[in-house]
Amino acid sequence: MDEKTLVDRLSKAETVDEIVALGKEAGKELSYEQADKLISRVMQTKNDAAELSGDTIEKIAKEVFGI
Repeated sequence: MDEKTLVDRLSKAETVDEIVALGKEAGKELSYEQADKLISRVMQTKNDAAELSGDTIEKIAKEVFGI
């Protein structure tokens, strides 16, 4: 899965199950605990404070999935 697709799907994910499934598709097995933390980070990037601190979905995708 390319970076653009992964970032797009991460930004649209709304449940832990979606994150777990996305991880499998991207070749990374995530536990429910890992997926829960990941979706929390993704949701946080959608507010202004996260953008100001430099936390982006692209950055998270690179960190978690190595893309």
